[in-house]
Amino acid sequence: MFLKENSASTEVLRSEAEQVKNLELKDLLTYGFAIHHAGMTRVDRTLVEDLFADRHIQVLVSTATLAWGVNLPAHTVIIKGTQVYNPEKGRWVELGALDVMQMLGRAGRPQYDTLGEGILITQHSELQYYLSLLNQQLPIESQLISKLP
Repeated sequence: MFLKENSASTEVLRSEAEQVKNLELKDLLTYGFAIHHAGMTRVDRTLVEDLFADRHIQVLVSTATLAWGVNLPAHTVIIKGTQVYNPEKGRWVELGALDVMQMLGRAGRPQYDTLGEGILITQHSELQYYLSLLNQQLPIESQLISKLP
């Protein structure tokens, strides 16, 4: 358990867990853990986002649903696996550089933390690519020509 017994967060999470539709989330909440994915109801996802932002949830496991659009800062971000299935190509492809940077950028936001940690778990063959993201400016690749009639 990541929460102190009888803490304010413990009471908040116990109370909120009673309203949750997702059974896995309901089981995890009282321990200070939560999950977030597109298969959850909007109400459950919003609740998780609010509880995490208010620091009641200590550990949040998420799919890439939180990479864009929601400002949820964290102290540590772990990206477990860097491939996503692309149905257009019919195969697994590496996450885009901007997606990875966006996810890692959630760690250590200045208004919330003095330090942040990003951990990336990928295949050894991709290591050099991701290390280069730390040291180089991202290339700008226009798609304009390919979209012209």
